[in-house]
Amino acid sequence: MSARARALVVGAGYAGLLAAHVLATRFREVVLLDRDEITDSDQPRKGVPQGHHPHYLLERGARTLESLLPGLQRNVTADGVVLRDFGTGTRFRLPSGWTPQVRTGIQVQSMTRPYLEQQIRRRVLAHPNVILRSGVPVDGLLTVGGGRRVTGVSAGAEIITADLVVAATGRSNALTAWLAQAGCEPVPERIVPAEVTYTTRTYPTAAPGLNACHAVLLYAPGQPRGGGVMAVEKGRSTLALFGYGANRPPLDDQGFRAFAESLPEPFLAAFLATAPQHTHEHRFIDRGNHWRQLHRARAWPEQLAVVGDAQCRFNPIYAQGLTVATLQAQALGRSLDQGEDVRAFHRRCARIIRVPWLMSSSSDLAWTPRQAPWAARAAHWYSGRLVDRVPTDPSLYQVFAGVQHMRRSPAALASPAVVLKALRRPKEDQT
Repeated sequence: MSARARALVVGAGYAGLLAAHVLATRFREVVLLDRDEITDSDQPRKGVPQGHHPHYLLERGARTLESLLPGLQRNVTADGVVLRDFGTGTRFRLPSGWTPQVRTGIQVQSMTRPYLEQQIRRRVLAHPNVILRSGVPVDGLLTVGGGRRVTGVSAGAEIITADLVVAATGRSNALTAWLAQAGCEPVPERIVPAEVTYTTRTYPTAAPGLNACHAVLLYAPGQPRGGGVMAVEKGRSTLALFGYGANRPPLDDQGFRAFAESLPEPFLAAFLATAPQHTHEHRFIDRGNHWRQLHRARAWPEQLAVVGDAQCRFNPIYAQGLTVATLQAQALGRSLDQGEDVRAFHRRCARIIRVPWLMSSSSDLAWTPRQAPWAARAAHWYSGRLVDRVPTDPSLYQVFAGVQHMRRSPAALASPAVVLKALRRPKEDQT
């Protein structure tokens, strides 16, 4: 992929940090650039607007992260981040009822994204050959051969050269602009819109009597409002209200409480009635799913790799983004070790993205069912049959959770036993 002298990572968020970590053992020098001023803080920052809102790693992502950074799961327990079974540590309200409290063998931890990034950043910057330069806005790519090869970036008047450039620029459109400036051909894209608004508060205490994550989920097309509370590090909790389309949770206290009271379950309204003063309050509007299909580009600049949201952005309601970025970092290391070029790396990424994209986009297409292709409508109908049966079938929920956490293939939901459960009418409907 390169001569292995210097690698340059643009973007020091979650995906960029993990990319820098795998590059640190494969390049003599790794330079991390970010336009934000980054300190050793566990507070959200401007360049990651979604950082105020709840995040968690799916089990496959958490296990891969632990393999990349051994001991991280153990280290965060000092700040009260408990490792819990997903089935007993979380509870979700589906349109058909609550998920059963049953052990799944899936181990999860809940923490805020800024805190997780802080823990990863400390480990990454412990590499003596990794240099973080914050407060450095990149404004373009350096290319040769008419845009066929990237040799570095420009940052104002400064020129920074590298043997490999990794774009981890997140949700911004910076990469699209840089490619256009370099004369590169447009990249094929897939977009599935689904506007979801999040309004989130942080509280200094956990929510008493509730699971570590306790939530009413959105479900298309009939349940456009949801909300949940999640226990995070240092004994705190985050409470988020979310809604599809025009169902935007308000920022003002009266509107926030009224939205919580409109949900089909009272636990959030009850918590708000006695909760201590929250520490901050933020809104984030997500526009849906956007996949830059780099593996399908007719021409792509050599020595330019793309990771994280800069390559594929998921609706965050499905908690797939961090896991996909973690798997991409692992794939980047393997691709380098096998001497592959960036096009081969992007093909690896496409294989990682394909299944979570199918799951999230099929669900989001159901918000506008008349516009959805028949395959998406059929998939959503089938998943709806499964969801109807989950509250009363713990074994089905275990399979469902395994697929959700990318532990099992979606094919597990099409096994004969599961199909039979999906097609059989519930007992109360049988005559």
